Amino acid sequence: MEGQRRVLAMKLERLRTQNPDGFRGKVMTDDQVEQLRKQIAVYAVICEQLVDMHKAFTAQQDLSGTKMGSVYGDLMASGGSKVTARQRWTPTSLQLDILERIYDEANGTPGKHRVKEITMELSQHGQVTETNVYNWFQNRRARSKRKQSVPARNITESDLEPEVISPKDKKTKPEDMYFQSPDSGYENLKW
Repeated sequence: MEGQRRVLAMKLERLRTQNPDGFRGKVMTDDQVEQLRKQIAVYAVICEQLVDMHKAFTAQQDLSGTKMGSVYGDLMASGGSKVTARQRWTPTSLQLDILERIYDEANGTPGKHRVKEITMELSQHGQVTETNVYNWFQNRRARSKRKQSVPARNITESDLEPEVISPKDKKTKPEDMYFQSPDSGYENLKW
């Protein structure tokens, strides 16, 4: 922290005594320099407070033995190099049975209060969050709609007949074309 202050103070002094053209002279007034020094001091105090808050946060995490799951916590814990992915929830077979039964009864995504009730019921059979429950119902509803929109196609005789292409629809290749010359009639044209 002290090293950063010295570097900033040296840069500040250089800025104060050198203008953009490289000539020596004052770029900032003494009042402006003083104002900037105060701002730097406030910045340093804020940085120290952030470091203290981070230390307290990580100590609390270590004592509880759990990850808070916030992006801030993950970034700080990993040194800022990468954000870890969320763990995917896989319901147990008993949880799936309960969810399917509830879905069949209600046929849709339940409200907030009902999601809380379902989460409490499911948590007796394994770890689950309200978000997991809500997302499961959303995904189940989407799956159901997708299955309904793709009806089973029956093969009929008309499907087995070859498609007839009219001459208008048929594309003509340039090498298949004859050009009418003034001497010849239409008999040389291919259709």
